[in-house]
Amino acid sequence: MVRRLKQDIREISDSDFPKREVIPVAIKNLPENAPELELSRLLQEYRLCRQARLQGESKSKRQAGMLVVTSLQKRLLSSIEAFARTLQVHKQALNRQEEKNAQTSQNYALLVESPSADDDRAELPEAEIESEENTQMSAATAASRGEISPQERELLDRMSEIAQNFRYEPDSKVKALLEWLRNNLCPDLGKPGAKWRDRRVLIFTEYTDTKRYLQQQLRDAIGLRPCFANAGSEQEDERIDCFTGGMGDERREAIKRAFNTNPKDHPLRILIATDAAREGVNLQNYCADLFHFDIPWHPSRMEQRNGRIDRKLQREPVVIALRAVARGKRQKAKGKSKL
Repeated sequence: MVRRLKQDIREISDSDFPKREVIPVAIKNLPENAPELELSRLLQEYRLCRQARLQGESKSKRQAGMLVVTSLQKRLLSSIEAFARTLQVHKQALNRQEEKNAQTSQNYALLVESPSADDDRAELPEAEIESEENTQMSAATAASRGEISPQERELLDRMSEIAQNFRYEPDSKVKALLEWLRNNLCPDLGKPGAKWRDRRVLIFTEYTDTKRYLQQQLRDAIGLRPCFANAGSEQEDERIDCFTGGMGDERREAIKRAFNTNPKDHPLRILIATDAAREGVNLQNYCADLFHFDIPWHPSRMEQRNGRIDRKLQREPVVIALRAVARGKRQKAKGKSKL
């Protein structure tokens, strides 16, 4: 058996597979009091307090307690919106008596990893997946609940306040993405009659909360706001679509067909996808740019995302995989990434 890598095949023939370039999109001059950085610091404090309190508890209780915090950390790295919703579920569970449920529900699979394309749950409606995530978060919280310390309660309240204040605002990653869109897809983005180039981008995120947040932020930037009639770009209502699990076959095929149609003949330019679309979907026909809005913890998922456009029959010689890199001012001076 001989295992060939794409780079090996490119050495034989440069016509089969494109070259992949992974490019960091720098988030510059992020202040130390930026909400995403402040929440990250507070969440780390909360983790340490929770870990210390559970030190003498059973192994299962410690594991459930740390799984709750890890799940919150993953969602915060995706978006404040995804973090805010899950944090609210966690706080509500702390205020309820759920020990009985915790004894009967030990399945926390959705806290460990979101549904993948080869997971049967990927075909479920988004609302059903979120409901199950909430149930598992509540059960894991209850399983490790005990009597939380005043410091934990204070940290939860501070995180909730910050998250609620900023969950609907464009964060640093959204701003970086918008800058990239202006530089590459639509120079006059959001202005009346702005023209779009014949180029497309595929944006991946792990969570449906972030997908909805990102869709709304992009719609606002393009100009799809009721209070600004005729203020947006050319064919603005046809520029964005989403590809997720739970949609019917007919809708799925329609989106794939539109995205793989020549941009001169179809206005779709931005496709937001969750990881349910990371396998078995060919989107390389007229797209060579992919933006990782969040980074999955399992590296194979990132590679499978890239495989949607980095594959045989890609028309462009080079595909671009973009990822946001945020730095605070001190970290920038040291040359180290903060997030």
